[in-house]
Amino acid sequence: MRDARHKDQKETGPTLLELLLRLEGDFRQRLEPIGVTPLQAGVLLFLDRHADAKLTDAATALGVRLPTLSVVVKALVRKRWMTKRYSVKDRRAVWLQLSRRGQVLAQRIEDQVRQVRATNEDLPTTGLTQLHCIPAQLKEASS
Repeated sequence: MRDARHKDQKETGPTLLELLLRLEGDFRQRLEPIGVTPLQAGVLLFLDRHADAKLTDAATALGVRLPTLSVVVKALVRKRWMTKRYSVKDRRAVWLQLSRRGQVLAQRIEDQVRQVRATNEDLPTTGLTQLHCIPAQLKEASS
């Protein structure tokens, strides 16, 4: 069998991208029975930690564009997991809040996140604590 590594490349373990893909797969698998996608789960967990947040704040924190988040929010509102309201001063400003059902669901998601952490204890922690920086780094790289 041919060695797939470049001749100058040392065997250092999985790349950060490989680790991210592995984690994303684990999250998808654990969230599927609950009926949420990883992005929906991210929105719900963000709102669980930031009780009354603006749509723009959530988009910035999650590293997604407003149109993308708007589609996700629409689905979460339709499922009655969250509510949105418009500012009376500025109709463009949209405020998000979890419903009681959303709060219960956020707790279930948090439990699943703990299970993913527990089953991936072998993952190196170096670099993983900095994951929130990746969307900005990718955006800079593409500019």
